[in-house]
Formats: sequence, structure tokens, C-alpha cells
Amino acid sequence: MRVALAVLVTGLALMEVSGATEAPQAAQGRAATATNGTGEKGSVSTGPATELTPFANVPSGCTTPGVNVQPDVFPIMVGVMQSEDGKRWTVPAPVHDGPIAVDIYNNCTGPGDNPNYLSQLKTIVVDEDGVEITGYIHADNYFELYVNGKFVARDSIPMTPFNSSVVRFKAKYPMTYAIMGVDWETHEGVGMEYATYNIGDAGFIAYFSDGNGTHNDWRAETFYIAPLDNPNCVRTAGGRDSSFCSQSVRPTCAQKDPKTCKALHWPIPDTWTSARFDDSRWPRAIIWSAEEVTNQRAYTDYAKLFGDAEFIWTRNLHLDDLVLARFTAKGPRKK
Repeated sequence: MRVALAVLVTGLALMEVSGATEAPQAAQGRAATATNGTGEKGSVSTGPATELTPFANVPSGCTTPGVNVQPDVFPIMVGVMQSEDGKRWTVPAPVHDGPIAVDIYNNCTGPGDNPNYLSQLKTIVVDEDGVEITGYIHADNYFELYVNGKFVARDSIPMTPFNSSVVRFKAKYPMTYAIMGVDWETHEGVGMEYATYNIGDAGFIAYFSDGNGTHNDWRAETFYIAPLDNPNCVRTAGGRDSSFCSQSVRPTCAQKDPKTCKALHWPIPDTWTSARFDDSRWPRAIIWSAEEVTNQRAYTDYAKLFGDAEFIWTRNLHLDDLVLARFTAKGPRKK
């Protein structure tokens, strides 16, 4: 699948799907810190998720005629897994309902190109004494953006077809960007999509009008890895690393019986979007070329809007399905 970005805010109630229930990761995350994010083996689950619920306030299908969409994409679903240690996990991610980013391009619930996107922007005030910033984001498949701990915007389409987004906010330096990126799945809990049980790829790019954007000075860590034949292939010293597992070849379980595929989960720290959160033990983000992430016109037709920003993710573009990324800008980026 191709995924988009997302992030969690301090003090914002986690929404399991459509309403007020707290996501399972929230309770676990309250006890988590940046220092326990590495070296842990993670919780293992097997097979597909249960308790499937539609993502709140997401269209039930494309409204633009003639759009080619796989039949199991809509409705966009979120599910719950129980791991072997008895913990419960929202998959593919504990998403939030909230402000929706304006589309630059959206051929699912829009006409495609949106030349009026700037006039449709509303400024989200993070800090009254801040500076106004416009940001451009393209994610495979889903993102949530937080700035200085405040939820600024989420992607309008969590799965496919692909779109590109623009946001505007007012915040002060030092400015902490926190993005949650999700490689969505249509077989919730096993990290695969469509009737063919494909393994998707991921990645996102963000560029802001002060010159800051996604580069390898961002920190990025994965919190959900699937599908796996044997979770022991994931190494955890110095950050979670699933690059020793299958990268682009489907694991044996996907070929024989997807219900036997396993996944790894870690709790999301409750304050990970905060400027005070210590991400120093998270690995540096990995740079991926645009060609490795996407050939979709939602990005290629608008690549100039993204300046010198680069696509980032973790070490595994195919199996790391929920990635949190952070960067603190001390001021405008000097070129």
C-alpha cells in the first residue's frame, strides 16, 4: 500500500476510530518514554484484526466518476489486535478525527487539480506570537501533522487514490514538527492490501515555507511492523530495524496462509509530539528517492512545491507500517 503521515498530540484524546474511546496504545503509551523505545522486542500478534470500525468522517467512497480504486479500499477501516502478552493495539494506527488538510490534488473526492487551494486555507493558531507557515505534504498513504504539540491537520484520504495536501499554521520557534505516517492496509493486522495480499510501500515528504522540510536530520521510529514470518528478524539495538526481514518479497505466510502472518507492536509515548519529548534515541530518518516511493501525479505534477525536501521513512519501506517522525527547527532553514 502507499501510506500517508500522522501524529499524536499532547492532551488530545486518542480516538480509536470514530468517537470517544481511548485507543489501546494510549494507556500503554502513558508509561512509555523515549528511552524505552529501543531495545524492546515488542508485542507479537498473529492474524487479522477484529472489531473493525470505519475511520470517522472519511468518505465512504470516491465521488469522482471513473476513478480506478481497488474494491476493498472503502470504507477505510481501523481494527483492534490482541497480542500474545494480552495487550490490545489499534491497527494500522490510533488515528484522530480533526482538522483536514486542504487538497492540492485529489481525484477521488475532488476534480483532481485544485488551483484554488491557497484561498481555501485557514490558519491554525498554535502560538499567538508565532510566524505564519504554509506546509506541503505528500504521504503514502496517510499523515497527521502536529506542531509544538498541537494537532494541525490530517490527510483527507487515508488510503488510495493518492492526494497531496497543504496546511497553514502560526507557531513560534523553536518549532517542533511531529508527523505520524501510516502505510494503510486493507487486511487489518497483517500489513497487506487487496485481494492479492500485496505488501505495500510507504514514505512521505513535507516542505514548509520557512525552508524547513524532511531530511535525514529528522528522527523516525517504527511502532507497527507487518507482515512477518518470524518477528525475531527485527533487531532493536540502536532503533527498531526490520531491514533484515523481507523487504519487497512477500513472506512465506502471505503466500501460504495470510492468517498465520505475525506483526510487532510498540506503545506510542503519550507526549511524543511535545517539544519536551526526548527523541535522541530514535534513529535518523532514512532518505528514499521519489522514484522508490511514488510515481503518482499527486506528487510528480507538484514536485516543485516541495522545494529541496526529501522523502523519508525508516529502514524498511515495505514492512514498517506506522512511523513517527520529529524535527525541531530553531529558525528558518538556511540554504
